[in-house]
Amino acid sequence: MSDVSMTVDKPGAATRLYDALLRPVVDFVYGWSVTIKVRLLLIALVVLPSIGGLILLESRPADLQTYFIIALVGTLAFIGPLSRGVADYLVMRDLREVERFCLKLKGGNYHVKFDLPAQVDEERDVLVLKRNLNWMAHVISRREMQLEAELAKTHKDRLRFADMSMRDQLTGLYNRRGMEEKLSELAHEARTTERPLTMLFLDADKFKAVNDTYGHQAGDDLLRNLGAIIRANVRDGVDVPFRYGGDEFGVLLVGIDLERSEVIAGRILRAYNEIRIGETSLSIGVATMIRTEDGYLDDAVRMLSSADQAAYEAKRNGGSRVNVHKERG
Repeated sequence: MSDVSMTVDKPGAATRLYDALLRPVVDFVYGWSVTIKVRLLLIALVVLPSIGGLILLESRPADLQTYFIIALVGTLAFIGPLSRGVADYLVMRDLREVERFCLKLKGGNYHVKFDLPAQVDEERDVLVLKRNLNWMAHVISRREMQLEAELAKTHKDRLRFADMSMRDQLTGLYNRRGMEEKLSELAHEARTTERPLTMLFLDADKFKAVNDTYGHQAGDDLLRNLGAIIRANVRDGVDVPFRYGGDEFGVLLVGIDLERSEVIAGRILRAYNEIRIGETSLSIGVATMIRTEDGYLDDAVRMLSSADQAAYEAKRNGGSRVNVHKERG
């Protein structure tokens, strides 16, 4: 355990020592401008050796040849690491930082930024470049947020327009197109989960007489009120009330059997009788989806036809009643 602790502690202590003593010096030296760095390198690599040669020329001319031979051999021997050190000192360290910054930006991290000191009037060239890159990343980040907001709004508008295309403008219920889409979806779900799916089909009898006698505004009010009654008697977000067309309405009742559907149909009928106009009445047919080998789409169409026939039977028997479709054995 002691060996592990020493292995873990040594790098931490070395790092802290480096950060405390050497990093400020390294950052200070690397923080000089490229021009100053080149001047220092020329002094170190050209001027100082030349001064050394002049001193030898005056004091020990016999050693001058040896001096230049050692300088030449030393230069050739260390030209590789020396060139890498000079390149790193001049530009490569800053270029690597800029490259890491650009890679993060390319990877979608638009919140990346250089940790820079406070801005002063005259700054070295690389510091100005990093400050401009920070500003560029900030602008990209802000535009990305604006673009995301616009995309979210576009997506929301698309959903709203798609929903509007499936709604009846007068009643706010699903229109025939919306009903057909929902019927296909719910029929497939009912077949998969073996959950009941039932349909009420409603026909407002003698509706034409309302338009002829009381005007089209009264007719629209009656249809709008019938839509509100249907919506008030089914579950919001679960069942699917719709206007099939003209004075024909319906509801898809999810997970509800024929007996409970008949009760719901009775409630709608009683509520309609309280607001009906003139001699109008409501005929309601009820049918459930029967699973066959023909597939869920044919089963759904058969349920719609059965509910329609049941409503027609209710109408033929005088209207203002609920008629449940019975499958013939």
